[in-house]
Amino acid sequence: MATATGALWGVAAAGLLVSRLSPPYTFVVLALGAALGAGLALALPDGESLRHPVLAFVGAVAATLMTVAAEPTFFLLVPLVAAAAAWPFSAPPEREAPLPRWVLPAVFAASAAALFAQSAHRHWTFASGGRDLGLFYQTHWLMAHGQPLLNTVMGMPVFADHMTFDDFLVAPLLRLHDSAATLLLVQALAVASAVFPIQAMAVCLLARPRLGLGLAAAWVLAPDVHMGVMFDYNQTPAASALLLWAAWAMSCRGPVAVVITTLLVCGAKTNFCLYLAILAVVLSLRVISWRRASAVISLSIVVFVLELAVVFPWFRAGGFRHWEFEELGEGPREIAVSMVTRPFHAAALLVEHPQKRRSLLLPLAATGYVAMADPATLLLQLPNWAERFLSSHRTRWWGYYYGMPAVATALVGAILGARRLQAVGRAGPRLGGYVAVCALIAGVFPPYKTPDGDRISPLYTSRRPYTAEDGDVRTQHAAVRFIGRDPRLKVAAQYHLLPHLAGRPFIYELDHATDADVVALQLNGGTWPDGRPSWRRLVAAVWATGRFHVAFCQGQTVVLFRGPEPSVPCPSWDAFRAGAATPAPAEAAAPPER
Repeated sequence: MATATGALWGVAAAGLLVSRLSPPYTFVVLALGAALGAGLALALPDGESLRHPVLAFVGAVAATLMTVAAEPTFFLLVPLVAAAAAWPFSAPPEREAPLPRWVLPAVFAASAAALFAQSAHRHWTFASGGRDLGLFYQTHWLMAHGQPLLNTVMGMPVFADHMTFDDFLVAPLLRLHDSAATLLLVQALAVASAVFPIQAMAVCLLARPRLGLGLAAAWVLAPDVHMGVMFDYNQTPAASALLLWAAWAMSCRGPVAVVITTLLVCGAKTNFCLYLAILAVVLSLRVISWRRASAVISLSIVVFVLELAVVFPWFRAGGFRHWEFEELGEGPREIAVSMVTRPFHAAALLVEHPQKRRSLLLPLAATGYVAMADPATLLLQLPNWAERFLSSHRTRWWGYYYGMPAVATALVGAILGARRLQAVGRAGPRLGGYVAVCALIAGVFPPYKTPDGDRISPLYTSRRPYTAEDGDVRTQHAAVRFIGRDPRLKVAAQYHLLPHLAGRPFIYELDHATDADVVALQLNGGTWPDGRPSWRRLVAAVWATGRFHVAFCQGQTVVLFRGPEPSVPCPSWDAFRAGAATPAPAEAAAPPER
C-alpha cells in the first residue's frame, strides 16, 4: 500500500511538468514520476505523506487534469505536492527551539541582495521603463532638490495620481547617490525587511520561531513579490511590506509602534489606508482589542477620506483618477448602481479571464491556503480583490506589483490560520516548510507565462526578454554620459533610456520631444507606448522640424541636440531616415495603467 501511495505522489509531482510538454512525452513523465515516487516510498517507508492515500490519489488525478486544464488545476496541485514534501498537519511541537540570532539577518541580507541585484541588473541593461521607474526617479529628484513638484513624464503634479507622502522620507537619499538604482535599493531593502515582522508575529502569537522562518521564506519566494520588485519602482512593494510591520505592531507592540506604522502605511499610497483598516478589523476578531483596532481604523479612514475629498482636488480638478471600470460605469456611483442592479454580471466580470483567476488564487496558493483554516482571514483579501474588480484594465488583474498586498495579507492570514490549527493540535513542525515549498513551487513550475513572457518567476531568470544586447548597453551608457546631468537641459528620451536621464526638472517621453533640448534614441530599442510604425513617424516628425542635429552616434544609439550645428556622421541615422528596417528586440509587456 505504501509503495502504491508513493507512486501516486510521484505522479502528482510529475504533473507540475506536463503542461510544458507535448502529448507524446506526457505519459512518459507521469510514468517516471510514479516510478520515482514508488522508489522513494521503499527507501522512506515511514514518510508521513504515505499515510494519506486519498490525498495522493487526488494529487494523481490533478496531475492528469493538468494535461487538459492546467488552470485552475495548478492551484490545487501546488499544496498537494508541497504537503507530500513537508507534511504540515500533525501534532505541533511542545516547544520550538529559538533560531540562532544570525539566521534572520542572514535571510534579510540574502533576500535584499538578490532582489536588488536582479532589479538593478534589469535597469543597468536598459530594460527598465519610463513608467514607473523614470517618473518616480524624477519625482524623488524634485523632492530631493527642492524643485516644484511637477512630474513631466506624466504631465501632472506628483500628487495628482496618488498620495505618496513617504516619498519625502526616501528622496534625501538621492543627495547621497543620485541614481534610479538608489530607489531600487530602497525597494529591495524595504521588501526584504518584512521577514522580521513575519517571524516576530509567529513568535509572539504562536511561540513558533521556526514556523515564522518558513513563513518569512514564503514571502521572499512568492512569485507575486518577484513580479512586483522586477517591475521598475513603485510604492506598492514597500507599502506591502509596511502592512506586515503594521500587523506586527498592532498584535505585538505598544501604541507608539502602532501609530508610527499606521502613518507610514497610509503615507505610502492612498489605497493602503483601506488595506490597513481591513487588517485591523480582522486582527480585532482574533488577537487585538477593539479599542486598538478602532483607533487604527478611524485614523486610516480619516486619512483616506481627507485625501480623496480634500487633497486630491488641489492637484487634479477631477479628483482621484482611478475610479474606473468601463464595463460597469465611469465613476463610483455608476459602478455601485451597476453592481446592485446587475450582481451576476458584476460577479462574472471578476473571474471571466484567466489572469483574474490567477490574481485571486496565486497569493493564497503560494501560502499553502493555511489562512483558510481560519475563514475570517479571507476578509483580508477583500481590498485587493476590490482593487482588481474596480478596473477592467487587463494589466491590473495579474502581474507587476498588484499582487504584493495580497501576499502580505495572505501571510497574516496564514499566521492566524496556523494559530487555529495549533489550537486543535494540527500545526505540525513542518508547517513552515510546507508554506515555503508552496511559494517555491508556485514560482518555478507555473503552467502560464508572466506578463513579461517568463515561464518561471522573473527573479529566477538571468535576463529579461527585452534586455538590450551588450553592444547596445555600452552605447546607451555612453549616450547617457554624453548628455550629462546639467539640470537646465530639457531631455526627451525613448522608453528604456528615460529612467537613466530622469534626474532633472524636465524629462519627457518622445511625444513631447519638440519641447526638449535633447532627444535620446535607441533605434532598435523598445518603443512603448507606440508601436514601431507610429514611433518611426513620431521620430521622423521631430527631425522634420529642422531644429535638431545629430550630436552623438554610436551603433544604434543616437542623441539629437537642438541647434543649427552640423550633424556628426551617423550611418544608423541615415539608414533610419532612408526607411531601412532596424532590428527590434522583444518588447516588454505594456506597463499598467497606474
